[in-house]
This record gives sequence, structure tokens and C-alpha cells, in this order.
Amino acid sequence: MRVYLPLLLEELVDVASTGRLPDRHGHAVTAALRAADPAADEEDLEFEAMCQALDAARSLGDGRRVIASADVSEAPGTGDDARLDAATRVALSDVVSFHVEEDAGDEGSGYDDLLWYDVTELPELAGTVT
Repeated sequence: MRVYLPLLLEELVDVASTGRLPDRHGHAVTAALRAADPAADEEDLEFEAMCQALDAARSLGDGRRVIASADVSEAPGTGDDARLDAATRVALSDVVSFHVEEDAGDEGSGYDDLLWYDVTELPELAGTVT
């Protein structure tokens, strides 16, 4: 299952140094999300789950939002939308990519301006934090 974990850019420093992502509620294509839009294809549903994770990152504080995309064998239940109803433990080895907001804009902006980084680029991303 692909899970989208909300982060802030400055958290990537700890992720790079510890090799661990913080435990928090992830987002995924859940049964509830599928039911809300049965005509949507998988790519659209995954984009919606990522957008909901991006919105959730706003509650973490100010700064550029980041989504860690990871493939996990199972997720802890499903919520009402894309939000999983329990904290998700994601190993760095399960992360396939990071999606970084180009600018720290208002909530609801930046969906189409996410910059894609392979997980191998984590050290460089962490190095951009000042």
C-alpha cells in the first residue's frame, strides 16, 4: 500500500541523521476515498490522498511542506477519507520519494507545484535546510 506521510522540510534533517521518519497519521487510498469518487482512477485517488497529506502537514507548523511517499505492507486501519486512523510507522527503507512544496504558500496551494525527489536525494534535501 502506498502511504503519504506529511512532514516539514526541516524535519528531513532528523530523518537523514536518524534514518527514521516520525510516527504520525499517514494518508492512503482507502475504501472511503474510493467510495467518495467511484469513477476516479487509481492515479487520481493517489493524488487526492497526497493532497490531503499536504494539507495535514500545515498543522505541523510553518515552513515548506513535504510528503514522504512510501510502500508499506499494511497500514493501521482506514479513516473517513484518505487519513489513516492510527499513526503510521514508516521505515526510511520503505520511502520511494519525497515531494516538496516549491514555496511555503497558503493551505490549498502548491498541489501542482510539488518538486519530486528520489529517496537517495535525502542528504541533499536535508542540506538545504538553513
